[in-house]
Amino acid sequence: MRSYLTFQRWFSINALLIVLLGVCVFAALLIGSESVSLSDAISGNVRAHAIVFMSRLPRIVLAAFVGMALASAGGAFQALLRNPLADPFILGVSGGAALGAVLSTGLGLSFTWQTTTAFLGAMSSMLIIFGIARAKGRLTPTTLLLTGVIFNAFCFALILFVNSMVTMEEAYQILFLLIGNIESLGTTTLIVLGACVLIGFSILCACAWRMNLLALGDDEAASMGVNAARLRTIIFAAASLMVGAAVAASGLIGFVGLFVPHIIRMVFGADHRLLIPASGIAGAAFLVLADAAARSLLMHTDYATQLPVGVITALVGAPMFMLLLRKQQGRI
Repeated sequence: MRSYLTFQRWFSINALLIVLLGVCVFAALLIGSESVSLSDAISGNVRAHAIVFMSRLPRIVLAAFVGMALASAGGAFQALLRNPLADPFILGVSGGAALGAVLSTGLGLSFTWQTTTAFLGAMSSMLIIFGIARAKGRLTPTTLLLTGVIFNAFCFALILFVNSMVTMEEAYQILFLLIGNIESLGTTTLIVLGACVLIGFSILCACAWRMNLLALGDDEAASMGVNAARLRTIIFAAASLMVGAAVAASGLIGFVGLFVPHIIRMVFGADHRLLIPASGIAGAAFLVLADAAARSLLMHTDYATQLPVGVITALVGAPMFMLLLRKQQGRI
């Protein structure tokens, strides 16, 4: 840790990140294919009001919830596995969630059911991957990553199998699940997503101080009154709930849960009481900006199209992952 975590330090850092999130939201409201004035939107200009509050704002709220879910879940997975390379996308948890969401999409179920099946897929995939990767009571980073890659490939194969048997409209929805995309959703969908994310996020924040004890080892944690197995189950369930809801709403957006917690850890220290909430807020700010870039970078070119936000996060996160992997290999 960089320094002892006091309440004043915890509050000031999180307050600063909330202000940063507010700045990102304000900027994203103004960024787009058409230039609009926020004052016009507030004053009652019909066109400006529709662009800012009916089109951009719901999309920004979605991006913030998804970014918070992925970044805080990534920080929790890194704590539990004691591995800075842990990430819902890389570990295969997002692949399992996507498979659950695709199955419910193919059956024509509502978003609530898509979230439920995605949660079950995320939870089941984590248990399967963790069980396969653990050999003789040991869990090595290389084995875990390899297991996650193989499990992702298996899930994608099943997704493509389902995709071949659905309607064109459902196939289009599945395509966007695979590439990761932020779109404006209905109010009810946003409420369900927000409830899932905030519940999971609150549970992770409440368990954050116990994550510090897990870093000392299960025996040390047990000597301080922490049931490591029960704690892991609670954290896995909370993280899977958030990842499932995020994948059901926006598809497979990779690397947010990898490099955002890592940057927070480098800047502010490894105390999870600060790392988990700060990662969530910073992840929300990052994905809001990434989505703003995705919907505006090519709009004023000859292509005049929007990029999937997963393209932006991969362009930023993939180089970071390679650097982290190289650093991790140097320690072995």
